[in-house]
Amino acid sequence: MKIWSQIPIADNKDKLITIPSCFKFFNPHPYYDLGAPYSEKNGIWKLRKEVVEKLIKVNEYLKLRNNCFNLLIYDSWRPIEVQEFMFKRAFDLECKRLDIDASSEDMGRYPLIQKKVEKFWAYPSFDERCPPPHSTGGALDLTFADKFGNIVDMGSDIDQMDEKAKPDFYKNIQKENAIIFNNRRNLLKEIMIEFGFVQHPNEWWHFSYGDQLWAWKNKKASAFYGKI
Repeated sequence: MKIWSQIPIADNKDKLITIPSCFKFFNPHPYYDLGAPYSEKNGIWKLRKEVVEKLIKVNEYLKLRNNCFNLLIYDSWRPIEVQEFMFKRAFDLECKRLDIDASSEDMGRYPLIQKKVEKFWAYPSFDERCPPPHSTGGALDLTFADKFGNIVDMGSDIDQMDEKAKPDFYKNIQKENAIIFNNRRNLLKEIMIEFGFVQHPNEWWHFSYGDQLWAWKNKKASAFYGKI
């Protein structure tokens, strides 16, 4: 349970809509391609209407800041069932990395591994008082693509479960590549914050608006996006 999971939710019923084709998308969708249980392939790329409107402004602003980059959307809304699938998969992979003969069925026996996973993947709670951020339609994962559509190196992969995922990991490393990665991460953060998004403290790629994390960071009394 994250500290922001205690923030109450008063859902404003903003609609979940398809993200327009003016954006670039990671293709194939990384989780659908793994077999995550989306109900339909064509209904994956969605966010709340106000989030999409803000994201369009971010993309336009990016062109003024650096016209060599475009936003590349990696993931957006996730049904709870998809969150559960990916959470269990992350647990299984971490057990494998540690050479532990266990799976997500044994999760209760390995609380430290579960805690490590929860640092990067919200627990797939079906409790409407504390939904995973991506299941609200207010959170997304994104990065930059260059003018040819290639993903830009940000110093770690999206969903990489280690210290390099932290937004400021490269801040005090005085090496050429580290300075480049830090500048790119700062640019992504600056343009998203400019239009009201907040960044996840453990993930340079994760931003949200209107959910409990957003409300907690902005010291709001409540969030206005709940599970959808």
